[in-house]
Amino acid sequence: MFSRFLISILLFGFIFTAKADEQVQFTPDPEWVDPIHASGTEHQTPVHGLRYKLIDKQINLEPQTVSRYTHYVVDITSTEGLEQASQLSFEFDPTYETLRIHQIHVIRNGEVLDRLEPQELRIFQREPDLEHFLYSGIKTAHLILPDIRVGDRLEYSFSLQGNNPVMDNKFSEQLQLDWEMPVELNSIRILVHAGRTLYYSVPEGKNGKLTMTETSTHRELLWQQSNVPAVVTDDDTPAWYSPHRYWALSEFSSWQDVVKWAKPIYDVAVTVDPTIQSIADQIMQAHSDEESRIVAALHFVQQEIRYLGVEDGIGSHLPRKASDTLYRRYGDCKDKTVLLMAILKAMNLSPVAALVNLDNGSILPKQLPSPYVFNHVIVTLQSEGKRLWLDGTDINQGSKLSTIGVPFMQYALLITDEETNLTSMQDQFRPAETVVTRELWFDEPVSRLMVTTSYSGFEAENQRTDIKNQPKQELGRDFLNYYTKVYENLEPDGLPSVVDSFENNQLLIRQSFNINGIFDELTRRGLPLYADLIDAQLKQLDSARKQPVALSKPMRIRQEFVFHLPYDINIADYNQRYDNDVFSFNVSVQQIDARSLKVIYKYYNRLSYVPVRNLALYREAVGLARDELSLNFTFPPAAVLTQNAVEPQPELH
Repeated sequence: MFSRFLISILLFGFIFTAKADEQVQFTPDPEWVDPIHASGTEHQTPVHGLRYKLIDKQINLEPQTVSRYTHYVVDITSTEGLEQASQLSFEFDPTYETLRIHQIHVIRNGEVLDRLEPQELRIFQREPDLEHFLYSGIKTAHLILPDIRVGDRLEYSFSLQGNNPVMDNKFSEQLQLDWEMPVELNSIRILVHAGRTLYYSVPEGKNGKLTMTETSTHRELLWQQSNVPAVVTDDDTPAWYSPHRYWALSEFSSWQDVVKWAKPIYDVAVTVDPTIQSIADQIMQAHSDEESRIVAALHFVQQEIRYLGVEDGIGSHLPRKASDTLYRRYGDCKDKTVLLMAILKAMNLSPVAALVNLDNGSILPKQLPSPYVFNHVIVTLQSEGKRLWLDGTDINQGSKLSTIGVPFMQYALLITDEETNLTSMQDQFRPAETVVTRELWFDEPVSRLMVTTSYSGFEAENQRTDIKNQPKQELGRDFLNYYTKVYENLEPDGLPSVVDSFENNQLLIRQSFNINGIFDELTRRGLPLYADLIDAQLKQLDSARKQPVALSKPMRIRQEFVFHLPYDINIADYNQRYDNDVFSFNVSVQQIDARSLKVIYKYYNRLSYVPVRNLALYREAVGLARDELSLNFTFPPAAVLTQNAVEPQPELH
């Protein structure tokens, strides 16, 4: 993963009490900074005890480095705000950034009080993603401020100097323009020195203004917006969506420019040395056809190279050489990609690195070109006329290229000299399918229930990973706990059986149960059923919602109920279907013989989210579909049964 993760709580770390000047400097505001002052008014509403008067950011693109200056002015209006404002944290990457703290002042009753105490500085190295095997190397300088009171105005400024050297002195960033709290003045100033070319989007916003001035030495961009309103984010929005506005800046002129930056990095790393060739030779000796060789190389990288990312400094984007990763037997997505490419190259194939984004793939075409819009890298190649997408960080995939899960990332940037734009991945994606069948035989005194669950594609891979090391006793206990909520007096009939077909990339799990007393329930309560699997997919929305809704990546779900009854029945067929741009839903009821009944539910979401323009139609369609999830078949007492037709009657829930 390329992105730097924001740290909000201390999960793991080291405390450094070494000399502060080795890590942090204390200096006045830089001379290049243009002072911005907050007003003395109190127009903005406090949020969590803080009133934000000024957020001032200034960036200086100097000839050989980048300096980022930040200046806050905040009024403390309650004890809640006091707790937040009395401790300040500053993050920096010590491999290439210098942190300079300039001022920490409290304005109380018109008097300016200095609250900067360098001797109180503590430096932490916190690794919040340690449990995910990711090490960022980011450090945090922490100051606890003395004598801070409700009613104080807190003003502080700091700067970071340095740009990741892996970027080859090119700058790119997205600057946030609004937040969850109102801000009286947001000011962003960019200095671009001669010899540097900056591309940028034009920010928008009420009360906002972008101005540009030029001198013989630099160009200056200034965005200022007063009375910035607070922004509210709804629950359950897609990962790529943000209601916030951003100002995108980049020195990369095009996607081809990003390719020119990335290609030398990957070319150097994808070197076939004797150790790599030895692995490739073993694979070629064991497998005669191209597909089997590709799958074997993929499985080797997935299964033999553990996932671990050391991503401090240039490690955020620079992959290790393939032979180094092979020796160490660990690596992140970059390292695994390079190793897989090297093995495939040693087998006379032509693999290519493909930059992707795990969450924001759908909006990549709208982004300014930059390496920072990607957070993952995979391998692509042409084989037998088809484009393949291979992810070395996946595990437990199938053994045929035609059935393994295809990454749902939508767009990729291929690192080849010919690449000038993003490549769509959407045509190659294959939706997974989950099929759950509950078959129930009514008998006295004990009835029998068989639950069969089938997974295919990426769902098979996910479930395979989940149950790979799970004892069958534990898996059976999970089944029992779940289905006891549906059927009372349930007892497992042995352990679940698991049939795993790697060739078809399908996983089949069966569990049999015995049920006591359900025969009597049949005539007393009827035969109720509820499509709980589909229920989880149909999201109920507030009528006032104005933001998109996250769904799963496109997938198919089929839930079947089969009932074998103790007497003849006569049930009319029933079928209902709802189809729209977002999903399709179908329920059908059919009598399969004199004493057997089958109900089938089908669901398929075409999109991974509900667009804003479809919210009203989606809400209506979900309401109609949810009315079909609950059915109840009622029968007369067995002693007076006739051959009259028995119609399915939906229960209201």
